[in-house]
Amino acid sequence: MKKFLILLLITPTLVWGQVKSGTSYSEHPAYDVITESYRVFESGTEAELRALFTEDAKIWAPGEKEAGTVDEEVTNMLWWQENFKDIKFSVMKGATQDIIKYKDDKKGVWTMDWMVFSATHKTSGLPVKVNIHSNSYVTKEGKITMSEKHFDRESAGTQIQASFGWKRNGRVYDEHPIIDKLNEMVAHFEAGEIAELATYFSEDAKFYRQGTNGSINLEERTATWNQEVAKNSVRDLEQSGYPDAIYYSKDEGQWVVQSWWWVNNTDAESGEKTRRNLHMIHSFNEDGKVDSEVIYMTN
Repeated sequence: MKKFLILLLITPTLVWGQVKSGTSYSEHPAYDVITESYRVFESGTEAELRALFTEDAKIWAPGEKEAGTVDEEVTNMLWWQENFKDIKFSVMKGATQDIIKYKDDKKGVWTMDWMVFSATHKTSGLPVKVNIHSNSYVTKEGKITMSEKHFDRESAGTQIQASFGWKRNGRVYDEHPIIDKLNEMVAHFEAGEIAELATYFSEDAKFYRQGTNGSINLEERTATWNQEVAKNSVRDLEQSGYPDAIYYSKDEGQWVVQSWWWVNNTDAESGEKTRRNLHMIHSFNEDGKVDSEVIYMTN
């Protein structure tokens, strides 16, 4: 027991270092400006909304690299009012707004709140409901100079689409492992490695070309690849733009890659160089093999 008491006496007391940089309020005239901005968004006018912001106010939304403008905020408000009714901002359950006055800041204060935005589509009657956390700077003159809004953009977008009756059938990616697979296929063709290229396709793959009514099989397609290799000493596929990897949700789901290329070939006999535009569509099965290829090429 004595050893324990001695240990307590010599153990340093934990002290939290605290520096007060400002004062926090739950009520403040600056927040009245924020409350008014919600009322205007719900049912007010363009002039009323503009009156609450400075002309150069910066308005940020999730994931945006650049701030939006007051003009864009006005457009946003009018779009909601045109398409939705019962627009409402309400305080999130258990939340209280905070207004922070930093002691070295003589120009204004920061406001923070946690709200629930809700609305009902005028035609479908379907609701949209999103939790929003906002940070805004309000000057002593009662003007908002900056506002940051944080919310689940994916959920909001899905709800809005559903309320309009729009149904998402797929998602588009400009970077994806399946695009890397396509680039590997192109590299094998450029190198004349046709046996390796053929391994990317299912045994029952179908191949379609512009101007033909039917398809050919993998064996026939392999023959055309070998013909191209024999005919051209240089096969250079220069990417035009960037491929799109699309996942279609319907019919048990499927990956499709659309790509655009410039085909720069050099004839093996004459040395003549040609340049043609190529568009390819590759569909992948659940095993990651190409089961369909569609080609469009300029003459």
